[in-house]
Amino acid sequence: MAQQSTASESKAATLADGSICAVVAAPLDEWGRLRVLAPAGLLDDRLETAGRYVLARCAAESGVHRGEDWGIYLRRPLFIGGRMTWTEEEEWSLIVPGLSDDPGSDDPGYTWLASRPAGSTINLLGPLGNGFQIHAQSRNLALVADLRHPEGQLSWLMPLVEPMLARGGRVTLVIQSDKPLSTALLDTLPLVLEVHAAVTEDEWRKVLGETVRWADQLCAALPATRFAALHQVVRDHRFHVDAGFCQVLVHADLLCGVGACLACVVPLPRGGWTRACVHGPVFDLNVLIG
Repeated sequence: MAQQSTASESKAATLADGSICAVVAAPLDEWGRLRVLAPAGLLDDRLETAGRYVLARCAAESGVHRGEDWGIYLRRPLFIGGRMTWTEEEEWSLIVPGLSDDPGSDDPGYTWLASRPAGSTINLLGPLGNGFQIHAQSRNLALVADLRHPEGQLSWLMPLVEPMLARGGRVTLVIQSDKPLSTALLDTLPLVLEVHAAVTEDEWRKVLGETVRWADQLCAALPATRFAALHQVVRDHRFHVDAGFCQVLVHADLLCGVGACLACVVPLPRGGWTRACVHGPVFDLNVLIG
């Protein structure tokens, strides 16, 4: 395969310090996805890929530059939006949030990533964090995204679709948007995916309520201000929010990846805090809503 030969020539590898030398397979696309080649075996379960992330060093990759260039000193989090596996390499689709949310973003790190040509390298740490946990017996999966907010990226949830369909399951997508879904967006979705779009709050509650009645699990990408409303809809239609039924991806500042800097702390309903970079960024909704 062409991708395999490119990876071999560019030497995608795990380095002695534990970081990953990833090779750009295709430049950033219009959906904010960057395709890179990495060594195989770093991700265990396809269903648990969604919600996990890597930290990218957004600066030149030579040894000299890595030791001297501190112009872009913070790593940027990139969510893993899917993968394809070969014998020795994997192709990861990495979501670049700073540009998929705002194509005009002037963040220097994400701007640097957007300029990476095919064949260039990026230093990554990871994979990190906990992703969505899908039960082996689940066959009816509901995905919820709020496209009105940067925290509601649909691409964070899409890695869950293909594996669920492959096991003979059913996937329903509930989208809240302030405008009709574009044809370009719909064309990227599998034909067998059932899609419901809502504009108003009442429409969203109605469609979501009908969906959660039969769903085995629900995975959501929403702003934190919507978590309580999601919890209430599930309670209204299922009477109880079972542990593991509803999982949400929390939008947080993922900087160090090991919980040391505390930039990613998330408040808990009974007091205290938890760290999204190590205990999340995907959480059971019951943990966040008392």
